[in-house]
Amino acid sequence: MKEVIWTDDTGRKRRSLIKDTDGPEMARYGIPSEPPNIREIDMDAVFNEIEAMQYDRGLFDWRAANNDPGGMQACINVFKKEFLRLYRDK
Repeated sequence: MKEVIWTDDTGRKRRSLIKDTDGPEMARYGIPSEPPNIREIDMDAVFNEIEAMQYDRGLFDWRAANNDPGGMQACINVFKKEFLRLYRDK
C-alpha cells in the first residue's frame, strides 16, 4: 500500500492508501487515511470560552491585549486544546 495525497472536487486535500500497483487516479477509491476533521470542533464552545477569558483577563482593547501576552496565549490555547483533543480521540 502507498499513500497518495490528492484534492477532491470541493478543493479539500485528502489522503488515501492505494495498492502499490494503482495509479494516483485511484486515490478517491482508496482507504481514507486522513488527519482528524477539524470541523468536528464545537467552535461555539471555543468562542464562548475565549470570550469569557477576555473578560476575566480584562482584554477589552489593543493595549490590554498587548500588555498581557500570556492572556493572548491563553486564548489561543483554548483552540489548541480542542485541536489536540481531536488527535487524541482519533
